Formats: sequence, structure tokens, C-alpha cells
Amino acid sequence: MAGRSLNGGDAAIAPPNHPHAVRVVDIVEAPDVAVAVIGAGVAGLLCARTLADRGVHVTVFEKSRGVGGRCATRRVDAWAFDHGAQYFTVRDQRLAPFIESWRQQGLIALWQGALAVREAGQWQPAKSGVHRWVAVPGMSALGGHLAADLPVHRNTMVERIERAGHRWRLMGCVGDDLGSFDVVLTCVPSPQALPLLAPVAPALAQVVATAQMHPTWATMLVLAERPPVAWDGAFLNDDATLSWISRNASKPGRGPGETWVPHATREWTIRHLEDSADSVSDAMMTAYHAATGSTSVPVHAVSHRWRYAQPDPVVAAPALYDAELGLGAAGDWCGGARVEGALLSGIALAERVLTRATLASA
Repeated sequence: MAGRSLNGGDAAIAPPNHPHAVRVVDIVEAPDVAVAVIGAGVAGLLCARTLADRGVHVTVFEKSRGVGGRCATRRVDAWAFDHGAQYFTVRDQRLAPFIESWRQQGLIALWQGALAVREAGQWQPAKSGVHRWVAVPGMSALGGHLAADLPVHRNTMVERIERAGHRWRLMGCVGDDLGSFDVVLTCVPSPQALPLLAPVAPALAQVVATAQMHPTWATMLVLAERPPVAWDGAFLNDDATLSWISRNASKPGRGPGETWVPHATREWTIRHLEDSADSVSDAMMTAYHAATGSTSVPVHAVSHRWRYAQPDPVVAAPALYDAELGLGAAGDWCGGARVEGALLSGIALAERVLTRATLASA
């Protein structure tokens, strides 16, 4: 039996005597195929949503208590911060129907704040004509919307994938049996997908290993007064500490207050990856004061480390899927970074499964 390529083209991935090779049939012949999606970021959720909307039995497993991944909102008292993804842009027309539907539902809105860029010490307006979308009332609303009515097991870590006859069994971190499935899709950062796939799908894991993800420190600030700047968001292309600053309260649907979120550069984050959150907050606050001219003592300052935040380089294919094994992977580290890349990757992986589903051999 000929194999299928990891990106959907024809290639011999699993030879006929592959220990995990099974019969491949069209999804329309297999309405009872059970699919597990590991990871409830927007890639995993849109993948699961696409499959579920077409009648596929899908179960999602998420190690955290929340959904949406880096499309996240932290709430503290009356304040809220988009401390992960700040906004998203859409260039691919395949997402246009989603964007229009979400806009009509009030789930997303355009962020029309003033954005600036600092290069070599000089300020200039950011590129105009770019539609920057945000979820309302916070970026986490996007994940909540996609997860609605899906069976999502939160606070559930998948430790390993094992063969169980002609199906796959998911095992938890304390040996819990999380169930068996015909298809398992890993929609987590590539360093987390790799140890799950390597023991059971070495060819797939080899491709996953080519993607790298880099960390980012983010700090959530509340100030007593607005700093003396005319912009609501800034790209700092010449700063040794900060790469981005946003005024969170300038986004649609946000509450009042001077809530700000600076992000550290990749290089600075790597050097200070294991520093305490308090020391990171102090350093980033100093850099924030220098960039904005603010002298206001923060009312609130807490830092959060995103260990897997920036994919670079990414895998060339929008999604990876071995139809013979019934194993796949997706995320913003496939095809293209950013929220748009994650959404497109989730759709692409669902399309692979809908085209070729894995069932037990007769």
C-alpha cells in the first residue's frame, strides 16, 4: 500500500510493512471515526470545529484551564490585559467568511488606535491601510467562541500516544487512560508535539523538529495617568529590551484605565528567560519609562513568560498529516506565523482528515 506525504501529496511515508500501517478510506465511508485533538489553541480549536461541524466525533484535550492559547486575556480585579497575541491581520481570502461572520456576531472588531514605529531613534506612523482585528471584549473571546459546544477536557495533560490495536490510546501524565481514537492531531507548539510524535511517527517528528519556537516576556501594567505619547501601540525596532508596547484600553470593548502591555525582544527574553517575574517587571518597566517618557509609578505590574511564542523558522506545509498512521500536527509553526497562520493551519489539518480518514484494518 502506497503511503501519503505529510503535507497531503503523494509520497511513501509508511511502507507496506510499516508496523502502524492501516487501511485508508474516505471520511464519507467512516462517519464513526473518532478524532482526538491535543491542544486548544486557535489552531486546534478551528481544526476541531471544522471536523465537528461535518459530523466527525472530536474530543479536545488541553493542559491549561483556559482555551485559545496565546489569544489570551488576563483579568485582574477590574483590569484586563491581552498579554499574548495583540491583534490579528487577515491576508488569505479563505478566512474572509470567518471574519465576516465573527464581525457580524460582534466577536471581533477593528482596532483603530494610532500606531507608531521607532527606527534608529526616529518616530513615524505605522503602515496604514492594515486591518487589525481584535476579539471583544478580550482576545480570549476568540478561543471561547471556537470551543463552544466542543467536548474540551481542560487541565488534562497528554503524556504519550500509544498503539491500541488499530487505534491510538492517549495516556495522561499520571498514567490515566484518556481514551482511544482512530486519529490523533497534535495542535501544540512544535517542542511539545515532538516528544508525543517521535516514538510513534518518526518521519512526522523529523519534519516537526525543523520548526523552532522562541520565548517572549510580556508585562501587564496599570498606570495612574496616561504617558505623554500620542500613539496607542508602538513597534520598537531599535530597543534593546522592548519590541512592542500597546495601550490595551484603546482596543474596542475594553474597560477604562491605563492598561498597557509591553513585550520584550526575543534576544532580551532569551538572556533573561529564567529570571524571576519581579525582576523582569522592573527591567521592562524601566524600558517602558524610557520609551514613553512616563514617570508614573505603576499601580500594577506583573510579567508573564510565553516560552513558545514566536515560530521561526516554520515548516513549509500549512499542516502535517500521515493518513496511514492517522497522526497529524498543526499550529502557527506550520505554513506561517501569527494568528492567521494558526487558523489556516487548523483548517488545513481538518481538510486532510476529511479527505482521508484512518480506520482499523479489516
